[in-house]
Amino acid sequence: MADTSTPSPSQPADTDSLSIPENLVVILNEERHRFLTLDSRYAIHAERLGELEKRLLSGRFHLAVLGQVKRGKSTLLNALLGEDVLPSSVVPLTALPTFIQYGEQRMLRVRYNDSRPDTVLKGEPAQWLNKQLNAFVTEDANPKNIKGVREVEIDHPAAILQNVVLIDTPGIGSTYRHNTEATMNFLPQCDAALFVISADPPITELEVGFLKEIRSRIGQLFFVLNKVDYLTDAERETALAFYQSVLTRDAGIDAGTRIFSVSARKGLQAKESGDPQGWQESGLARVFDHLITFLAQEKNRVLREAIGKKAFDVFTDAHLRMGLEIRALELPLSELESRLSLFETKIAKAEQQRMHAQDILLGDQKRVGEQLQACIEDLHGPFRDRLMTIAETAISTSGRNPEQAAQQAVAEAIPPWFERELGRISAMMEQEMSGCLKSHEQRTEVLNESIRKAAAELFEIPYHAPRGEEVYRLVRKPYWVDHEWDSTFSPFSSAMIERILPATLREQRAKNRLKQQIDVLVMRNLENLRYETLQNIDTAFGKFSADLDLNLSMTIEATHGAIRAGLAERKHKEEDASGRVAELKQQAEAINAVIGRFGSGG
Repeated sequence: MADTSTPSPSQPADTDSLSIPENLVVILNEERHRFLTLDSRYAIHAERLGELEKRLLSGRFHLAVLGQVKRGKSTLLNALLGEDVLPSSVVPLTALPTFIQYGEQRMLRVRYNDSRPDTVLKGEPAQWLNKQLNAFVTEDANPKNIKGVREVEIDHPAAILQNVVLIDTPGIGSTYRHNTEATMNFLPQCDAALFVISADPPITELEVGFLKEIRSRIGQLFFVLNKVDYLTDAERETALAFYQSVLTRDAGIDAGTRIFSVSARKGLQAKESGDPQGWQESGLARVFDHLITFLAQEKNRVLREAIGKKAFDVFTDAHLRMGLEIRALELPLSELESRLSLFETKIAKAEQQRMHAQDILLGDQKRVGEQLQACIEDLHGPFRDRLMTIAETAISTSGRNPEQAAQQAVAEAIPPWFERELGRISAMMEQEMSGCLKSHEQRTEVLNESIRKAAAELFEIPYHAPRGEEVYRLVRKPYWVDHEWDSTFSPFSSAMIERILPATLREQRAKNRLKQQIDVLVMRNLENLRYETLQNIDTAFGKFSADLDLNLSMTIEATHGAIRAGLAERKHKEEDASGRVAELKQQAEAINAVIGRFGSGG
C-alpha cells in the first residue's frame, strides 16, 4: 500500500499536455537556490538547473548576413545596430567573421590563429569602436591578415541584440576563393541567413553560384534588395520581379522566398536622427519585424519548451528522491534492508548493461573512423589528377617561368578544394554520428528509466516517466575553423643543364618535378583533412561516453543514494526520524507545487 502521506507529483494525465511556464528562467533560478539550501545530496539538481538556465539565457537567435562586396552589408548591419559601428567605406578583409552580441558596454574582442591571448578593448562611443575594428578587419590596416586574426567579437547595447546575434561574414568574391568555402562551412551553425543584393550592379554569376551551394546548408534564407532609394517605384517593382525570377530559375531558390526592399543608408540615417517615420520608409522596419522579432521569438519558444521539459524531469527526479528517502525513514528497518537488497541487484544488472553499451559505442566509433579513412583514400587519385591538369595547363600557357606559374596555379587551387571537401565530409560524418549517437542515447535513457521505475515500484512511490527528449548534439568547433591548407612547394631546383635542353624536354622535366611535389602536397592536405575531422569524431564520441556514465551515476545516486541516506540516518539515529521526515515532506510539497505549474500552464 502506497504511503498517502508522501506527496504525489501534480502532473498532467496526458503525457502530451505539458505546459511550460512563461517565467521559466525565474523558476529555474529560484529552484536552483532552493536545492543549494538543502543538503549536499541535492547539489546535482542545482547544478542541472544552473546549466539549463545558462542554456536558456545564451540560446539567442544567430543571423548571418551574406553578400558580395559593396552590396551594403555593413551599412545594413549598422542600421540594425542604430549607429555606424562596422567599417563600410573600405573593403573588409575576407577571412574574418565579426560576431555582434549584446553587452551593456561597447567592447571589442579579437581572437588569433595562434596561442596569443585575446585582445580586449573597451570604450565609447561608436566612432571609437569603428576605429578599433578598422585596425583588425580591413585590408588597409591588416593587409592579407598579417596580424593573424581568426575572428572578431563585438559587444554592443543595441536592443536588437538581446535576442539576436548578428554575424558579419566575409564578402563573396573579395580575394580568396577558399574564404568563400570557409564561410559556407559555418552556415549550418546559424539559424538563418540574410543575403544582401542591390540593383546596381545586377546580381552576378558569382552570387548565383554561391546561392546554389548554400541553399542546402542553411534552414532559413531570406533576401534584401538594398539601395532601392536610387530607384523609382516602377523600377523597384521591375527589379524585384527580375531578382525573384533569377533566384528561382538560376539559383534554385524557392519561388515563395521573400525579398525585402530596403535602403540601408536611409535606415541608418533614420536611426541616428531618431526618425521613426524614416525608419519605416527605409523598409528596415519590415526586416526587423519579420526576421528578427518573429524568427527569434519562434526559436526562443522552441528552446524554452525543450529546456522546460528537461527542467520538469529535474523536479520530478528530485521529488522521487525525496519520496524514496521518506519511505526509507518510515519503513521498518528489516523491510527497508530487504527492499534495498533487491534494488541493488537491479543496479548490478544495470552496471553490466552500461559496460556492454560502452563496448558497442567504442565499436561504432571505430567504424565511423574507418568510414572516414575510406573517404579520404577515395579523394587521393582524383585530386592529384586534377592538380596535375592545372599544372600542365599553366605550363603550356605561360610564357616566362612556366614551372613557377604552375606552382602558383596549384597553390591557389588547394585551399578552396579542401575547404569544400572539409565541409562535405564533416556534414557526412555528422549525419552518420547523429544517427548512431541518437540510438545510443535512446538505449541509455531506457536503462536509466529502468532504475527509476524499479526504485519507485519497490518502494511504492508515485512514478513519472521523463518528458524531456533531446537529440544528442555533436561537439562542434567554433564558428570559424582554425586550419591552414599546405600549399608550399619543396625547393626543387632545376639543374643548370636544363637551360640548354630543348623546350619539350625542359617541359617534361618540369612536369615530373611538379608531379612529385603534387603527390606530397595531396598527401599532406588529405592527412590534415582526416585529422581535422577525426578530432571532431573522437571528441563527440568521448563526450557522449562520459555523459553516458555520468547520467547513469546520477540516476543511481538519485535513487540508491536516497535509500542509502535514509538507511544511514536510521542507523545513526536510534531515535525517531520524524524531524527529517517532516522537513523532506515540506520540501516535496514545494517541489510538487512547481511540478503543478507545468501542468496548469504556469
